[in-house]
Amino acid sequence: MSKNKKDESTILKSIREGYNLPEAYFKVEVNKAVSKKGVSTVLNLQQLTGNRFENFYVETDKVRAADTISSLEQLLEDPLNPYTKLLFSGFTGSGKTTELIKLCYQMQKDFNIIIFSAWNRLKINELSIESLLFEIVEDALKYLYENELVDERDELLKEIVDNITDWCSETRIITEEKKEKSKTVGNGIEFLKGIFFRAKTERHFFGSDRAESSRIEERKINDLIFECNKIFDYLKEKTGKETLIIIDDLEKMSFVKSRNFFLENSSFIRDFRCKMVLTIPVELIFHADFAIIQNVFGEAEVLPMIKIKDKEGRDYKPGIDCLTKILERRLDLSLFENQCYKKAIKYSGGAIRELFQIVQRSALIEKSEIITATSMQKSINYYKNIFASRIQERDDEIKIKFREYLAVLFDIYDGNKKSPEKNLALLDLLRTRAVMNYDGEGFYDTHPLLDDFIKAYKKKMQKNEEKKPGQ
Repeated sequence: MSKNKKDESTILKSIREGYNLPEAYFKVEVNKAVSKKGVSTVLNLQQLTGNRFENFYVETDKVRAADTISSLEQLLEDPLNPYTKLLFSGFTGSGKTTELIKLCYQMQKDFNIIIFSAWNRLKINELSIESLLFEIVEDALKYLYENELVDERDELLKEIVDNITDWCSETRIITEEKKEKSKTVGNGIEFLKGIFFRAKTERHFFGSDRAESSRIEERKINDLIFECNKIFDYLKEKTGKETLIIIDDLEKMSFVKSRNFFLENSSFIRDFRCKMVLTIPVELIFHADFAIIQNVFGEAEVLPMIKIKDKEGRDYKPGIDCLTKILERRLDLSLFENQCYKKAIKYSGGAIRELFQIVQRSALIEKSEIITATSMQKSINYYKNIFASRIQERDDEIKIKFREYLAVLFDIYDGNKKSPEKNLALLDLLRTRAVMNYDGEGFYDTHPLLDDFIKAYKKKMQKNEEKKPGQ
């Protein structure tokens, strides 16, 4: 196998396992949809690799007014920061995963790349530094083994495997009886991969006795990071390349969970002797506590939304043309009656995922072979209801009144697109994409799927005001 093909195979395997995708996902031939039957399949395609990338990827840097991936590349190549940790953000559905996979392919010559989805591989709402560490150790060991980099005669590697096995015993992930230090290095790695897989999924780490002090727990975590760093050093010795770990979908944690995770664990993450790119919720970047997180990671690189309107509410043709091109790459536009796909673009708010979902649903409910304007409107109405249902009073980890949401939505809808009050309601609306922030101009806008909802409540409140006695 040529080096290029081997690199391609390595990245493809890392993506498949990192996102828990079946092998069939990559074996199925997916072509541009020329009939309604193929629309759902081609729009469900998220991880673009190999020929799929060539066939379906559309460059969006210019219309986004940012070259985010190029910025990440330059920061990763900075020789003065050999173990740099970078944050990458953007709204759900903006195309972050596609851009991260693009980064993998562009950096594979320079780095040993490990990529995984925290959403697909871990319990996102129970995420801890331990489970994240176990994932990294498991994948680093797997990378060694699957790339035929295990040297059974290497005493250093044997020592690393033995030390990690001891660590598992000392922290009661495994009992003393189950230690398997007598096996070969390869078998020891296979054993540890299984141990860490079970530990992170079943949360058996540290056993059931939590009487140990935080000081001891932190020391134990640092001990395992120390051994993990030895694996990175071993990888560099064998390949001549540093390790780059990309952790996707961390932004899918709840706001409070995400905030606490980054505040509490930044020092641990900093100690990994590798380069890392971690995703972070866009709403956390707008929170005051981000200044503390920034001390470790620096500025977050944000993938801007593709705007389809400017801050004055006028159509933004470059953005509309870009989304049209993205859609046209995947399906034949003659499948739409009277270019009704333009309505899907209008109501997508510039989010690629929203665009695909609206079109996909219109194809599913359409009975004829051409997607009609009627089916498109039904799909849009369906997602209008979905978005409206997200605006609910919260009384869980954070407390937000319904009227607080309305105040923010009204303020932005009525024209305050540059400086709405940055309160919890705004942050939560950013999380659900009810409000979005656009490109270098830095303006906010409400999602077009909420236009009818906002108008209806403004009218209702106006009537209530008129009915007040004495007025």
